Amino acid sequence: MKRNERGFTLMELMVVIVIVAILAAVAVPLYINYVNDARRTEAKGAIGAIISAEQVYYQNNGHYLSQGVGTTTAIAQQLNVDLTESSRNWSFAIGSTTDADGFKVTATGTNTANGLGVTYTHSRASGPTWDDKVTGGSTPPSNP
Repeated sequence: MKRNERGFTLMELMVVIVIVAILAAVAVPLYINYVNDARRTEAKGAIGAIISAEQVYYQNNGHYLSQGVGTTTAIAQQLNVDLTESSRNWSFAIGSTTDADGFKVTATGTNTANGLGVTYTHSRASGPTWDDKVTGGSTPPSNP
């Protein structure tokens, strides 16, 4: 009498496990890059709000607020910009540049964006530049 046994052989299971492992090895780094790109985009959006506020400040005062503003809270208060959502994963600082008529905004990752950074440098003489960085990794190309 024949027994009708159903199931997978050990070899079939091992082949499936190898295929899943290969797919995971490819997919996980891609996913991490997508997440990091999304986080940097969040920082760029907040920096965009700071840039707009700096332009208004410049129109009202004849200079940029680039001296002595080192905390996210101080930036939000002095430039009247809402950084509530972005400050969960980023801390912001405004500094001066070599151009006396310019400013630099730096976003440093905290919490889930730890190790990431975005810097925007505004110079009235040479124009704006962006710099994205990943601590311990490669620097993605700049894009405005």
